[in-house]
Amino acid sequence: MADVIEADFGSHPLLANGLCHVFGEAAGLVVGLRTIRAPHGDELQVTVSAPALSVPRAVAVVLADPDGQAEADRIGKGVLEALQFAQKLAEGVD
Repeated sequence: MADVIEADFGSHPLLANGLCHVFGEAAGLVVGLRTIRAPHGDELQVTVSAPALSVPRAVAVVLADPDGQAEADRIGKGVLEALQFAQKLAEGVD
């Protein structure tokens, strides 16, 4: 098992920036989750942010229900793993 997703489940400075969960950081980006109130039901947004961005950018949006929570968790971990892979490629590590 060469590649392990390194998630950060502790407190994170970006939690104060509207994120309710941070999956982790890779390639200078933070992958997080936030809840947004919407007219037809609350939404969960998987976001990617960087220090230069004032607002995290949504990369996926799902309904804020139990199925949506599970899907957002899988998406967030997948985005984090992809960024970790890209970081390793940029660093020249297999």
